[in-house]
Amino acid sequence: MKKLLLLVCILYGIVPQTQAQTGTYKGIGTIVFEAGAPLSLIKGTSESANGLIDLETGKFRFDVPITSFRFLNSLMQERFNDKYMQSSRYQKATFVGRIIDKGPISAKGEAKVTATGTLTIHGVAKKRTITGTLVQSGNTWQLLTDFPVKLADHHIQAPKLSSGYGASTMNVSLKMPLSPTTPDPQQIAAAKKLSIK
Repeated sequence: MKKLLLLVCILYGIVPQTQAQTGTYKGIGTIVFEAGAPLSLIKGTSESANGLIDLETGKFRFDVPITSFRFLNSLMQERFNDKYMQSSRYQKATFVGRIIDKGPISAKGEAKVTATGTLTIHGVAKKRTITGTLVQSGNTWQLLTDFPVKLADHHIQAPKLSSGYGASTMNVSLKMPLSPTTPDPQQIAAAKKLSIK
């Protein structure tokens, strides 16, 4: 009986630690894209970007629903979804890949990262290498990145600016807090039950 109790106590201690050591983080962040000079700016913001990243393997997946972008001008929002992005057909933009380089953590808790993967927008997939910064705060991280997207690469019609010229490139920025994934209670319970037997 004492051995069984000892086993249960050890199991309660080990299982959460094992889960925590997976290094998997997830979060919901903000994506902003903009094009054009300040006087003819096209700007959309989404607070529904989802991210999942394993800092041990470097694998990650980020996606954002296209209809989650908001604009100051309701007409621009309508055109963005119907004319430019065809969001009823291409519902998400995704970036899936792996971190290929992670620099040392500075005194400020910052680490430069380089990721390579497939960026899919408007149904068109392109290989991309994007740099960013991971900022550590306790057991959480915040991912910051800023990169350009050429609309022609994803077969997106360039929206007209008030100047009459088309915006051929969108500047995209992402700010996403990342927290350790919560262990699945059912998996822990199953592991405990199996181990006790």
